[in-house]
Amino acid sequence: MDEAWSNAHANFLSSLSQSELAALTKSARKIVYTKRAQIFTAGDTSREIFIVLGGCIKLYQLSPGGKEIILWFCFPGEMFGVAETVRGSAREIFAEANVNSTVLVLSQMEFENFLCIHPQAAMRAIGILSARIRTLGHSLVDMAADDVETRLVRLLLRFGAGALPSPCQAARSSPEICLNIEVTHNDLANLIGTTRQTVTSTLTRFRNQGLVKLLDRHIHITDPEHLKQMLDAV
Repeated sequence: MDEAWSNAHANFLSSLSQSELAALTKSARKIVYTKRAQIFTAGDTSREIFIVLGGCIKLYQLSPGGKEIILWFCFPGEMFGVAETVRGSAREIFAEANVNSTVLVLSQMEFENFLCIHPQAAMRAIGILSARIRTLGHSLVDMAADDVETRLVRLLLRFGAGALPSPCQAARSSPEICLNIEVTHNDLANLIGTTRQTVTSTLTRFRNQGLVKLLDRHIHITDPEHLKQMLDAV
């Protein structure tokens, strides 16, 4: 549905050749984080680049009033912590394991050396990060131009088109889409700029209309075509 969204969530690791992947992982280390564990916080020194091997990482900021504002969910193969590390500045955001997750960690020097030696991989990384910036820009436009229902529909369909973890094992009928990511109603509200109560009531209405169903803390889109038609009518 949204090419920029799909490109922004592209799996950097799977785009590498065998030799590139071997060079990248040669000096990297793996760290396992339990659900809700902090990977870094705003103000921390930034000296490392992270790549998700498994699980999901939530990137967010805190408003002056302490409200959590979600910026991004990183899925397997995605990079994070790049901007501040390359600039040599302190962390400006928080990174937290949304579920039990495994992360590949490289020092700034290791990552920069890898990109210098493998320019094609560097161009792919630049393309992914550029698409992420475009996608965040589109999200700001959506918040200004769309009502809450439209923003939620757009987010669900974008998740459905992105690089989410493999679908769950529950039986699905075509063209049902499994959004196999644990997100709370509060998470969804933070992503589209509304309240948890509004997301809950909107999802309940969608469920009553047979458009979605909730299963084991994640969402299935049961009628994606209807949701697309709702966007076309905007």
